Amino acid sequence: MLSGRRILVVGMMLTMLLAGMSAVQARPEGISGVSGGCNCHSASADASVSVELSGVPSEYVAGQEYNLTVTITGGPTAAASGNAQGGFNLVASAGTLSSAGTDTQIMSGEATHTGDGNEQRSWTVTWTAPASSDVTFTAMGNSVDGDGSAGSTDLWNQDDATSADPNPKMAAEETPGFSAVLGFAAFIGAGIALRRRQ
Repeated sequence: MLSGRRILVVGMMLTMLLAGMSAVQARPEGISGVSGGCNCHSASADASVSVELSGVPSEYVAGQEYNLTVTITGGPTAAASGNAQGGFNLVASAGTLSSAGTDTQIMSGEATHTGDGNEQRSWTVTWTAPASSDVTFTAMGNSVDGDGSAGSTDLWNQDDATSADPNPKMAAEETPGFSAVLGFAAFIGAGIALRRRQ
């Protein structure tokens, strides 16, 4: 009888654990740390979904704020009006991301949707540019059917962009040995000028 109770308790615990796992995978409140993609929904990116990151300047001004918009097109139709339609995750290699409204939030320095923002497929966040360094952006978007669980009908893709450092280092600083070449050229030039004087 005691082993039967143990089996029953273990079975109930496993059922609760599995139910909790499917709720966690849906992530209606946003997500961060998904560098491998939204693969709890599907194993790989799908070409039927398009993710566009707009507003990234080709070259930024240090300290300036930019509005960046992530837009998803394609994928499944939401099951019903008012249901989840999608979600996103945006990572910037430098600078600071901040929320521009109640439909977005910042998690571990990354921008994502909120519960209020998962009934749409376009979001805007603010990015404050750093002092220097080229910046890479990765935007991942998940287009979902709104049935409340992760499944093969939910599809994702990503868009990458780069914004250039407005103050790149001089070529002499970036090229190994360039200073030595310049020094040698100056030495030769001085020798030629001295010889002409004689």
